[in-house]
Amino acid sequence: MKPLITLYAVMALLLCTPQVIAETLITVTYTHDEADEKNVVALTYEHAPRLTQVVKDAMLHTDVIANAEPQPIYWLGSALYDISTQRLFQQKQTNILNLLKTQYEDIDKPNNIKALKSLSSWVANNQFLERQFIPLDYDAIRLKNELDPLLAGKYLLALESKPQDILVLGAVAQNGPQPFVVRQGASQYLDKAQPLAHSENSFAWLIQPDGKQQKYPIAYWNQQHIDIAPGAIIYLDFDGVRDNEPALNQQILELLKHWVR
Repeated sequence: MKPLITLYAVMALLLCTPQVIAETLITVTYTHDEADEKNVVALTYEHAPRLTQVVKDAMLHTDVIANAEPQPIYWLGSALYDISTQRLFQQKQTNILNLLKTQYEDIDKPNNIKALKSLSSWVANNQFLERQFIPLDYDAIRLKNELDPLLAGKYLLALESKPQDILVLGAVAQNGPQPFVVRQGASQYLDKAQPLAHSENSFAWLIQPDGKQQKYPIAYWNQQHIDIAPGAIIYLDFDGVRDNEPALNQQILELLKHWVR
């Protein structure tokens, strides 16, 4: 689990700062080592900057905030988040936690209860903000005007080094990270996580590090390989216990796309 104390402190300060000096405030976090240590720097702009300017300035600061030889930025997993959505996503998070609790309050299925509680714990201990689904790779965005919007307001720019794991969540006994294995499929990751008896058995959901979501066939009759990138999420639907499970699964999937890594 990545430490969030420094990040929350900086974000709290930004949320309380009157907008009389700077029109745009960017909190840049840079995760640069195997311990997932997260360092923070604040960028301020009197006038709304272009995305290319923000990314360029952030890259110039990675040497400073890393306090070490920086690793290459993993653009696929880096993301821009709108800090003004913090309260909205805290409410979404709370709603899902309440729904998860109602799922296991009165069922006589120990394995389901364990899985729901472990998923609930993961959701409770992570942060979510509205992710801006735009590419951040400087070499790509500087060449196309449509990929270089003006940024006005308060944002979090999370720059990542390439992770060594993927995340498996949902109707499995072992919710949490697994070591990334090149060319390994979703079924192999799920087998290690131990799917519940009451789970979707035809497909899982794959959320790549850039937030793109797709179905991943996992049954013997429809198996199809899809490359899984480091830092991806595999989510297995709950299925077969309660009528509200499809709606719950979709709410969780929507939240996961906005996970602050």
